Amino acid sequence: MNRVDTKDKKQVALGVNWHEICLILISFMFARVGFEGSFYTAGIAYIGSLYVTKSMRYFGPLVAMLGILSVGEFNIRVLKYILMITIIMLIRKFIEESQKSFNIRNQMVSVFVSTLLVNLVCTVILGRTLYAIAIGVVEAIVAVALTYIFYCGIEVLKEQRDTPLTNKEGISVILMFAVLIAGLVDFYIRIPLCKEIYFRDILTYIVLIGVIYLGGMNIGVTISMVMSSLLVIIGYIEPVFVAIYGMTALMGGLFLTLGRCGVILGGAVGQILGCMLFNGGQIDLSLSGAYLIASLISMILPKHYFGLAGWFGEKSREQNEQLHLERVQRIMTSRLKHIVGGFEKLGDSFQKADLKKTDFTQKDVKRIIEETGEKMCIDCSMRRFCWEQDINTTYKHAQEMMNIFEKKGFIAEGEIPALFKAHCPNAVNFAYVMSFKMDLLRQEMAWHNRFIENRALIAQQLKAVAVTLKNLVQEVEKEIYFNKEEEKLLRESLLAAGIKLTDIMILENKGKIQSIELYTSIEQRDYKDLMEQIIEDTLGYRVTLDSCTYQKNNYEYKWRIKNTYRITSGYAVSAKEEVSGDVYTFMEVEDDQYLLALADGMGSGRVAYEESAATIGMLEDFMDSGFRKDLAVKMINSALILNEKSEVFSTIDVTLIDRKSGIAEFLKAGAATSFILHKNEVIPIRMSTLPIGIVKDVDLEIKRVQLEDGDIVIMITDGILEASGDEVGKEETFKHFILECKGQAPQYMADYLMQKSKDLLGVMPGDDMTIVVARIWQEY
Repeated sequence: MNRVDTKDKKQVALGVNWHEICLILISFMFARVGFEGSFYTAGIAYIGSLYVTKSMRYFGPLVAMLGILSVGEFNIRVLKYILMITIIMLIRKFIEESQKSFNIRNQMVSVFVSTLLVNLVCTVILGRTLYAIAIGVVEAIVAVALTYIFYCGIEVLKEQRDTPLTNKEGISVILMFAVLIAGLVDFYIRIPLCKEIYFRDILTYIVLIGVIYLGGMNIGVTISMVMSSLLVIIGYIEPVFVAIYGMTALMGGLFLTLGRCGVILGGAVGQILGCMLFNGGQIDLSLSGAYLIASLISMILPKHYFGLAGWFGEKSREQNEQLHLERVQRIMTSRLKHIVGGFEKLGDSFQKADLKKTDFTQKDVKRIIEETGEKMCIDCSMRRFCWEQDINTTYKHAQEMMNIFEKKGFIAEGEIPALFKAHCPNAVNFAYVMSFKMDLLRQEMAWHNRFIENRALIAQQLKAVAVTLKNLVQEVEKEIYFNKEEEKLLRESLLAAGIKLTDIMILENKGKIQSIELYTSIEQRDYKDLMEQIIEDTLGYRVTLDSCTYQKNNYEYKWRIKNTYRITSGYAVSAKEEVSGDVYTFMEVEDDQYLLALADGMGSGRVAYEESAATIGMLEDFMDSGFRKDLAVKMINSALILNEKSEVFSTIDVTLIDRKSGIAEFLKAGAATSFILHKNEVIPIRMSTLPIGIVKDVDLEIKRVQLEDGDIVIMITDGILEASGDEVGKEETFKHFILECKGQAPQYMADYLMQKSKDLLGVMPGDDMTIVVARIWQEY
């Protein structure tokens, strides 16, 4: 008998349409979503789209009413939406009795009529303005639009679709997921350290991880924006968390090639980075705890996500192009590592600075005098005389002591006014208490001012980081592009010459080809010249073989576009002491730029060297990681101001040469004049700017000069032009030295100019002297 009962129960369970029941129950969550706390339009629209079966038409509105009532308040707003649902049910009853068919059109009409009618009635009863009528009309139109959108998503869920979604269906499902999460009845669990972890946050992250894993970065970022924006509208989270969710999705998508574990790891990095950038550097422990739980749950879910993987048809194509994604990943991770290195250097520079002298207002002085009097004179027999009969004299003597404290930082017993000391039986203690309060106020004001200054400096740095990260994201999303058409054309050209490829990648950046990677299963070194010729003839670019490596059973040939210009450099240094305080660098940075830089620390010797070396080191890191040169200098300026010493500054001289165009950009902060030797003419490059590390808002000026074949750039520190007691301090003399030099090799010229400067001095130099020379010539 028990076996028969069990069998019957299974048959009944199998006969129940669970998808239909779920769609009905979802109406409870949709009805709870109130935009701006007033408009429960999403619930009305969902009821309008839930009409396909009789049970949906009957039970859906009833469950939605319960959802509206579960919000916890019963007023005219709640009653208004219950009336809308009631009218929709009455219209459906009329259609049913008229034996007419139900379709999306008559349901959209019923939603429009019910929403507009109730809003107009409420406007008339409450005596509102034309603006309220306009709002009612707009809400009715929005409700109709949402009805159609939800209808597309319900069709997908009802049919248990396991094939790729169209764009229309995808948008509908995304919006439905977002509204569903926004309308959940939330509860939380308490965990040590994380405090409260909310169910809604856990579910949000489960959905986000699944969507990124199945659909890729673009869909993941889109869903994160939609879900977080809805949660902001209903008042669940602050607007800043929209950026945090977006960063989580972006980083999770970048690590997609590592599988679901990579998505989870990347999302964790993105959340931490988002909190550091957009939440004042504070990690939200509750949100982090929710992400951890969501990650554990996601790991045990089946990889096909109960059939939802079929919705994302683009996933298979992305997997077939895994090599392309790995290339993007390498670019992103490489740059992020450089940015992290820059942050570490800034962190080392953030030290407590010396206190600055702070002036007091007259109001502060008066308050300290009165507080001291209340404390010291409350039980004194002379109180009435000092603070009532002769109060002007008392204030005068107290002011004199305050002036002494401002100048010397303390009040000696012998400096207490004689008349005050004669009248006051507790004069020494009075002076001590007043000076103690003054000292406390001075420290408080100094630290307050320093705190404000540091906040401004850190804000300046974060803005620079934000600009760089924004440019980096734009580069990944828009600028980095794999040119499929030219890849196909080049593959065919190489095949016609008998060179077979297993893969080919042509990477473009900012509309220009950056690199060409060819993969073959056998080594084709004998074909190197032929490959080069075919690439140049097919694409129209001059190329050179950058590298040839063996990876994953493939030979990888990486070709790069030849630059128009080449640059060689030389230098010469003369130290005043054992170690020169000047530091120089010349190096290649991103986008085929060539960097020349000089830093001159305050003074000379080891201390000046350390300051200059730190400046140049940070400049190299920032420039190599993609920071604009002006932002890099501003961040270094902030680091120097926040140095443990109160007066640490350095001049910095930067020249950046584009090896494709030949344009040189000069940036100076307190640096000496630079020179360009163009044929038989010497062109000075001067700028009137302060060294970095002196003022918070450093004023930078950039000059651009078009260099030509054979031009020479000479950069010097101020020890050359500002040497005292000799004509070498004149720019004209140094320009004459440049024109006198017979050789044009950079190292020869640097040594020659240094020797001429030292010979003219005839004595030990008064400052460190450094010369950097770079020559540019065009490749043919």
